[in-house]
Amino acid sequence: MAAPDSQTVHWSGTGQLRGGRWGIWFFITALRVLGLRITYLLLLPCVAYFTCVSPDVPATVDYHRRVFGPSSWWKRRWLVFRHFLSFGRAIIDRTAILAGDTRHFSFSFDGENHVRQAVAEGRGVLLLTAHLGNWEAAAQLLSRLDVPINVTGFDHESPEIRALLNQASKARFRLLPLTGSPTDAIPLVAAMRRGEVVAMLGDRAYGSPVARIPFLGGTASFPVGAYVLAAIAGAPLVHVFNLREPGGHYRFFGFPPQRPQMPPHDQRDARLRDYATRFAQDLETILKRDPLQWYNFYPFWDQTERRLNRSADSLVRANSEARATPADEAVRAPLHQDAASTRH
Repeated sequence: MAAPDSQTVHWSGTGQLRGGRWGIWFFITALRVLGLRITYLLLLPCVAYFTCVSPDVPATVDYHRRVFGPSSWWKRRWLVFRHFLSFGRAIIDRTAILAGDTRHFSFSFDGENHVRQAVAEGRGVLLLTAHLGNWEAAAQLLSRLDVPINVTGFDHESPEIRALLNQASKARFRLLPLTGSPTDAIPLVAAMRRGEVVAMLGDRAYGSPVARIPFLGGTASFPVGAYVLAAIAGAPLVHVFNLREPGGHYRFFGFPPQRPQMPPHDQRDARLRDYATRFAQDLETILKRDPLQWYNFYPFWDQTERRLNRSADSLVRANSEARATPADEAVRAPLHQDAASTRH
């Protein structure tokens, strides 16, 4: 098991939404006054802006290269735009769903039996998910379980922004705020021992102990604290994800429950790494359905590996440009455009 991740704290680990008070107020008000579809359109200039200036672009491009392979500059920017647009739409959907407006959405649950099986044991359940899709949509389905749902997360919003979000929300779950302290584990374990459901993110370390796991052709750090908590509480752990499908349909995916155990100390790191590897494999399976719904805009892979990949991509592009003639480019351009329109 690796030491705690020492990377600089990313904005998503601060517990604050981007856009500031007035940006959040604008979209909440637009949703109420103009409706869902018009609010989607209002995203376009914001997304175009962030596509050009966001500090998350390099990490996003690195992820796209792993999923889609090397590509031209304009293709990379187009993928970033589509990815950020998907994220913005997810935030608007989340706001609408939290406010109780589900008229434009439908929901289905693949693997509900796995979650119900875990709940039926009466020992609580730890749901491990990712920055994927829209968790609030999943909460609509989980409310059918008739047990309290606790969602963990950092919440350091200013009082003004928190008031705006609370006014717009009719949440069906309770937030258990995280501070980064070891004492964060106490209310989580207590909730599971009461037979409640606790949901955590498994694709961001936030300074917690990690295991370095093969993922999308590289090595990435996955947190292992969830498996320790489940073992202490004696609760089953279930990997859960959800994705948005065409027509505003959200599909929830639940995998068979695991029952983490804490082995002797000399075997602990290997066992925790095995648990994290299984989560990474399940996450890859879901990402194949729609890679642009993973909103982990973060330098997720090892720094040295990313530098080598960027150098290799630059060399490939340079060699390609050196071999190309003006006539070649004139022929190649429309072919690239046709291929792009077919793929997207």
